[in-house]
Amino acid sequence: MTKFRFIIWLVLVAISGTLHAEEYQDWSIETWGKVTFDSRIFQHDPAGREIDQAGSNQFSLTFEPTVYMENADGNSFTFSPYVLVDSLDNERTHVDVREAYFLTYGLIGESEWELRLGVDQVFWGVAESSNPVNIVNQTDLVVHPDGKTKLGQPMIQGTLTGDWGMFNLIVMPYHRPRTFAGPNGRLGLLVPVETSQNQIEYTSSSGRNNIDLAARYSNSLGSVDFGISLFDGTSRDPELRPQCKESSSEIDCITDPKKWTSFIQHYHLIKQMGLDVQITMGPFLGKAEWITREETRKNNNKSIYHASVIGGEYAIYGIFETDADLTMLAEWNHDTRGPTATTNLQNDLFLAGRYAFNDIMDTEITVAIVEDMDYSTRNLIVEFNRRLSDSFSLSAEVFSFLQEDQSDMQSRPIFQDEYVSLEISYGF
Repeated sequence: MTKFRFIIWLVLVAISGTLHAEEYQDWSIETWGKVTFDSRIFQHDPAGREIDQAGSNQFSLTFEPTVYMENADGNSFTFSPYVLVDSLDNERTHVDVREAYFLTYGLIGESEWELRLGVDQVFWGVAESSNPVNIVNQTDLVVHPDGKTKLGQPMIQGTLTGDWGMFNLIVMPYHRPRTFAGPNGRLGLLVPVETSQNQIEYTSSSGRNNIDLAARYSNSLGSVDFGISLFDGTSRDPELRPQCKESSSEIDCITDPKKWTSFIQHYHLIKQMGLDVQITMGPFLGKAEWITREETRKNNNKSIYHASVIGGEYAIYGIFETDADLTMLAEWNHDTRGPTATTNLQNDLFLAGRYAFNDIMDTEITVAIVEDMDYSTRNLIVEFNRRLSDSFSLSAEVFSFLQEDQSDMQSRPIFQDEYVSLEISYGF
């Protein structure tokens, strides 16, 4: 199966169904979207490698349109492509289909069912700093280093909702590998990651065509909202295996990073059970996410680990007798793999404050500090958002390390990638 063949097939099926239905009834069409210009100004040259192009600052243009079609019966088709063009990194320049699905629904007794066929994005979780339970979509890492931006995922998703709660069942016939910065990009690793489809390895004998299954039950009991999720399929987190010069022995290749020339992505089979809980007590929200995951490697070798995030947020409304609100957040991320974890948040404390002016322009400032409890690494993130008009908005971000620990191998590749970014978006 060539890349996106299944995606294209699903889109064609949905469109053909739409055109067929249009012969018998009218369809309404709505369009909207956003165009964003982004500039990232880096404070230092990249660590351990040279940028081939003149200058190391990044400028990008993003186009995110949406076409929504709905008939008189409420059936709909949504199409949302994503186009990013980057001035520095060819790997960051890419096109993706975020959404392209046909939606229909109906009733079973007193419960409502919903069926989505195509490409979609599914979010699970309640925490602010990370969401370990959010397993369905792959990370589009080149868009932002926080890993919260996701690729579209081909799927068949069924939902059943009633007074008893909500149940989701998802079938995913195609795996999407993670995106990584290229040799000329920033916020990447010290050596490039191979992203060509024929260079990516899978534990499953079916490769990227392994059938993945996911399910989630969610409900609200008084002030408690919770979700219980299961996933069985190909991991979204790749193991990065170093590749070395031909003259290097296998032992030297593993132990000597100076001989690494690139990384190969390898995706294991996993079984994951997750739990997310949010408790509302007036201005306080308690939040927690927990997963246990079993990884199956080649030769049927298995390992089990756990990851969690726990914390909360407290809102002070009308602070200083103004219209503004101040929300304070604190979360602790933990991964039992410790230094071998594939995430930067293996044992980290997240502290943040969000000041919302509640003015007509929706001005908001967020300041966050992430403190690594295993190492002395500490970084600062400042975000500013404001509407300039009904169509234009402005966002600014500062990403900086307040303290660096050279033994922190997860963060070390981006110690030199501190930046200030400015985004101007036009919505239509």
